[in-house]
Amino acid sequence: MAVDFSLLPKEVAIAEVPPSRLFWGLTFILMAVGCGLAVLLIWPKHLATNTWRFWISLFLLPLGVAGLTVLRRYALYEGHKLDVLMRNEAVCDYNAGILEAAARPLAVVGTAHRFSSDRSENAVQSIKSDVVRLESLNPIFSEGDPVQARWLHVPGVELKSGARKDDESRQMKVVCWLFSELLEEMAERLASLPSPTDLGVHLWVSGGLSRKDYLELWQQCWVERRLRRMHVIDDAKPVQLDAVDSWLDQLAAGHECEARLFVTIQLYPLLSETPPVGAAEAGVAVLLMPGDQASRNAVACDGNLHRPVQGPLDQLDDAICRALQWGELEASQVIGGWQTGLGSAQTGILRATALNLKLSVKPTDLDQTVGHAGIAAPWLAVACGAKSLSAAAPNQILFCGQMDSVNAAIVRRVEDGLGPGPILSESPT
Repeated sequence: MAVDFSLLPKEVAIAEVPPSRLFWGLTFILMAVGCGLAVLLIWPKHLATNTWRFWISLFLLPLGVAGLTVLRRYALYEGHKLDVLMRNEAVCDYNAGILEAAARPLAVVGTAHRFSSDRSENAVQSIKSDVVRLESLNPIFSEGDPVQARWLHVPGVELKSGARKDDESRQMKVVCWLFSELLEEMAERLASLPSPTDLGVHLWVSGGLSRKDYLELWQQCWVERRLRRMHVIDDAKPVQLDAVDSWLDQLAAGHECEARLFVTIQLYPLLSETPPVGAAEAGVAVLLMPGDQASRNAVACDGNLHRPVQGPLDQLDDAICRALQWGELEASQVIGGWQTGLGSAQTGILRATALNLKLSVKPTDLDQTVGHAGIAAPWLAVACGAKSLSAAAPNQILFCGQMDSVNAAIVRRVEDGLGPGPILSESPT
């Protein structure tokens, strides 16, 4: 998280009550009259009273003493007021600079996803129009009850009941096919990156093979297509949307100005086991780079991914407000949305919270259409959100469930604005 809003300095109110005009007006009059009477009493009797010294002592001296006393009181108040106003202005400028740095988005240079070998089924419009639905299929491993799940039917890969080694052999072929499909679709976008820009790859495959085997397959597929130079980032666990949050923190600090390719694949042992109910096999690739860097180099982008915000279910309203804040949107301006990883109870909480915030859009539930894609699920939501952007739908909101929390994020068209707007403030609206 780039900004802990509780630690930002706050503007303060002017605590001191303004001086009372009535009180200090009467004080001025009484002091002036009192000083005048004092002059009359202490004026030496042997001195004449028709001289300029007498009249100055009688009028100007009392008025001066009373005026200085009253003005001193007003000067103290105005000085305090000026100190508060100058402090608040400095706080406002400081907070605006912090928020502006944290609000810089990532450019979605390109995305690719596969949950079917039929490319028409992979189309975002097919998902949104309910052409693609999660159906009950007979399991490959045994002749048990049908299971509601989705798995990849890859050309040339036979699906029949077998042992664990058969699953490993299938997954090797499926991963190769997915790498080839994803890189083929992403090749043009990868080539569009500026030559000096470093490219880091977050690669994670959830399957039965070792990470070393998957990395070797990736390197082989990459070299075969003679793509640009890249390096694989050594992740200790599958990357979720919080990796985007951490990366944006590094960018705000002036580090890690590189492009990153997030590749995640979810597979299951179909030949020796039955996949979980509601699960789906899928592969997703998302290419991101700093938005200002993409703008400077005129890199074609599908849209901007704004900072994701993670929050528990009981604080979901705050997470949504922060996500809208980073995306520079009001709730009523959101056109479409995507969700994944949320059960029926969580979805109910999400919808109730969204309605309270006047967020009327109903997100497309990927778990009900494609199925839950495991570690690839949040990136599938990002890919679908980016591919959904158009002039008619310039923004999308994403909701990705993760254990007992939810990640919320905004995806917007590049033409829809890059810089921080007037909605950005240090507290959610």
